[in-house]
Amino acid sequence: MDTIFSSATNAQKSAVKIIRISGEASPKIPEIFSFKPPKPRVASLRRLYDLNKNIIDDAVVIFFPGPSSVTGEDIFEIHTHGSLIVEKKIYDCLSNISRFRIADRGEFTKRAFLNGKIDLTQAEGINDLINAETESQFKLSISHYEGALCEKLKLWRNEVIFLLAKLEALIDFSDEELPQEIEAVFKKKLSCLLKEMKNSIRSSNYGERIRNGFTITILGKPNVGKSSLFNYLSNKKLAIVTEEAGTTRDVLEVLLDFEGFPVILNDTAGLRKTNSNIEKIGIDRALEKAETSDIILILSDCGDFSIPELKSGAKKILVHTKSDLNKHYKDDWPKISVKKQNGIKELIKIIVDYLKILAPKDNVLLTRKRHIQGVKRAITALKQISTINLTQNPELAAEDLRIAATEIGKITNIIDVEEILDDIFNNFCIGK
Repeated sequence: MDTIFSSATNAQKSAVKIIRISGEASPKIPEIFSFKPPKPRVASLRRLYDLNKNIIDDAVVIFFPGPSSVTGEDIFEIHTHGSLIVEKKIYDCLSNISRFRIADRGEFTKRAFLNGKIDLTQAEGINDLINAETESQFKLSISHYEGALCEKLKLWRNEVIFLLAKLEALIDFSDEELPQEIEAVFKKKLSCLLKEMKNSIRSSNYGERIRNGFTITILGKPNVGKSSLFNYLSNKKLAIVTEEAGTTRDVLEVLLDFEGFPVILNDTAGLRKTNSNIEKIGIDRALEKAETSDIILILSDCGDFSIPELKSGAKKILVHTKSDLNKHYKDDWPKISVKKQNGIKELIKIIVDYLKILAPKDNVLLTRKRHIQGVKRAITALKQISTINLTQNPELAAEDLRIAATEIGKITNIIDVEEILDDIFNNFCIGK
């Protein structure tokens, strides 16, 4: 297998760069750059020379022998000054050595997985941690990286194997009558397992939202302050704001952090009857976006929140705008003024409080479609057992249990489907 190398820091000029080398030829690094080998796991200052014995840089080098390294292989780290030319010279030296090459996306983490250092859910947790932008995303990614989801899946698989052992005993002693207590334990454990797995499927939508963002769409008639609120919350002038109605034609989108929750905020075209085909398309897109939203903010500056075309079952929050004009309404819906910056913090709190209510009791969440699909396939196999007479056909139930165990196991340890591995690790950055 090739020995791979890449920068573990950003590609721009910086104070320090870290170049990581992993593979069986890593111990040759001192020979390649003409410096004295350091003691394992001891940061040592060394002068690096190129293949023509010209000085490259003074660098801190660290050798991590495998298998006790992040990839399970021998690893060398070279901490250089952050010059781009220094990095290039090191790359040039390594590229001229047989069996050395630049790492592919996520290849260090992929090797850690293949060498049994982490499972797939932990690898995904690492990538989510790198991309986390809010507190809730950080907590969820750390949970997966530390193995919380892996442990949950192991428990489920162990329960399935326990049930399978009970059936195997029945098959081995098929001439004897199945003790009632064994059948009762079997059915109770199967029922509890199915209930827990179904609950995880129900809460998976929340997990996906934490990863990707809760969608909030702003709706309302023209000139009620939709774009003004959108610009204020995004802290950018992304939407055109004028007194002319119908200036917003397409859906505008921005990712925000609402007190630790990732939110995808959408500004939309004003809803009204119009003869403009372009404006009609914008209105249709606004309603389509609302249909797939988690929360809809319906804005009005006159107390009229009626939108007959809106069929969405999403949470709807009615918002009175332009409260600085001294309009008094008897209802309890939030009142805001973007111009005076009034009521907006209170509106965000209402949104955040609702998102907190959505949080499931179980904080170990399925966050990816492949997690959900694997658990659903396992549930289908387990539900099939209820249609089988255990005394007469224990072999059929045993086969369904094997299918369930396999599907759960695939979530953490897919080692026979290269396309799935590539899909997972190609989403990583270079050097990770």
